[in-house]
Amino acid sequence: MIIKPMGFEKSYNKFKEFSYKWRAKYFQPILKLLAKLKITPNQITTFRLIFILPLAYCFYTCNFWGIFFSYLIFWIVDLFDGSLARYLNITNDKGGFLDSLTDHFMYSVLILGFIYLQVADAVLLAYNIVIQLLVSILANVKKWQKGESDWLIKIKSNAPYFKNWTHFFLLLYLFGFNYLNPIFFILNIWMTITSLYYFSAIKKRN
Repeated sequence: MIIKPMGFEKSYNKFKEFSYKWRAKYFQPILKLLAKLKITPNQITTFRLIFILPLAYCFYTCNFWGIFFSYLIFWIVDLFDGSLARYLNITNDKGGFLDSLTDHFMYSVLILGFIYLQVADAVLLAYNIVIQLLVSILANVKKWQKGESDWLIKIKSNAPYFKNWTHFFLLLYLFGFNYLNPIFFILNIWMTITSLYYFSAIKKRN
């Protein structure tokens, strides 16, 4: 019997709804300007990929604060593509897929960078990339709904964001708290259990 992950998904969804409302309220002047300039949400999503270059360079030069600020700016910009889509009322599955793909790609670059720096066991870090992607795919399949879509399937981007925990502990590492091996071991086990739960739920549905 697969045990359902303990309330993490529900808690994350509550946080996500709060974040949507907060951004809709306080980002409105910027969203109005972006709309006036005819900047699209997908353009913002694609633009975020440019931060791969400074991030990769900072890993190459072992510049930890450069890594931090490059990745921080990437995620700050990430706050605006979905917000703009909701502001313009043009949310769609293609945009959700592009946003999710960009997030996973940048996250993979981040983890590969830490593998390059040898800050933790390479197997744990590499497995983390794979299991993060697997959890996201299975979450989308589990939540898949029939109906019209402008993409292959109706994307549900609200998969549990285990990446948030990873970001938190990697940030602690930058401040000198080096517990990455046990943390990644725990996160990988947690995500493996979650993926088994999703797989079991999908199998039962079919």
